[in-house]
Amino acid sequence: MKMKNVFATLLAASMMLGISACGGDPAASGSSSNGEGGSSEPTYELKISTTQTNTSMIFQGLQAAADEIMEKTNGDVKVTVYPSSQLGAEEDMIDQAIAGMGIAVLTDAGRMSSYVKDIGIFNMAYLVDNYEDGLKVMETDTFKGWEDQLVDQGIRVFCFNFFDGARSFMGHTKATTPADLKGIVTRTPGADPYNYSITAMGATPYNIAWSEVYNSIQTKAIDACEVQYTSAVSSAIYEVCEYVNKTEHINLFNCLIGGEAWFSKLPEEYQQIVLDACYNNAYDNAQDIIAAQSEMEQTLIDNGMEIVEVDKDAFKEAVKTAYEQLGWTDLRQQLYTEAGLNY
Repeated sequence: MKMKNVFATLLAASMMLGISACGGDPAASGSSSNGEGGSSEPTYELKISTTQTNTSMIFQGLQAAADEIMEKTNGDVKVTVYPSSQLGAEEDMIDQAIAGMGIAVLTDAGRMSSYVKDIGIFNMAYLVDNYEDGLKVMETDTFKGWEDQLVDQGIRVFCFNFFDGARSFMGHTKATTPADLKGIVTRTPGADPYNYSITAMGATPYNIAWSEVYNSIQTKAIDACEVQYTSAVSSAIYEVCEYVNKTEHINLFNCLIGGEAWFSKLPEEYQQIVLDACYNNAYDNAQDIIAAQSEMEQTLIDNGMEIVEVDKDAFKEAVKTAYEQLGWTDLRQQLYTEAGLNY
């Protein structure tokens, strides 16, 4: 067992011992009820961890979900959102959630592919062309089977439909075809779906933290990045990049996950409230982000960037090799068939 897993397990165990010393597990007790369906003190507590800042649009969606859960459980479930990785690194938070602590994490398919490999296909280039088609894939038996496999490993998906827009190449070079990206060193998050996709589309992937991208492009340590508009605007990437090569190659879905051990202690009514609040607020938040795309693009233009329309068919053709290399060509078609998508 990895040391961080041991730490998370011991921490969760010590918390349970503390609960026992105070007279029982509050997660199994309703003795604090105030007689109106609520509690003077919360019976359950959930801390949501995200790398997003408290000024981001996705943070607003997380907060809306938290508020709805607390309202509909009359305060029995207390939910607090912690932005900017205040609680710690994503991997550590996921380990602690699995160990039974009341922690939820906003993450993505790349992280979840460490537990269920095939779910990583959601971070591949051109899996779907838009948000609504992504939702159709999530309704397939195959996708639901992946969620069941995550439960078997202690992870409960509260929702998978947070959305941060589509990623495009931004840098100093105008590129309309994959050939134009040859030799362009491009920052990616580092997971295999990104690396293989970016390589297939002609660029050279390079993994560094997003916080290092601005300076790295400014000093020409790297040539470009591939990023969605929300992050491009908030990081002022227009100060160091000239072009938006509008490939829109990865539609960036995010999932909110928690520990199955914590979730299973909730009454069924509360479980449904958590799932519904997360999904519905993620959907509404996604619509806000989609609606803001044109305004954010205009912000990039107003600050000197040029929007380059690309040959998307050429990029889609090129990325087929990435699916072949990762063994996902048949899986991709299977998802389309189940979802009724004609790609």
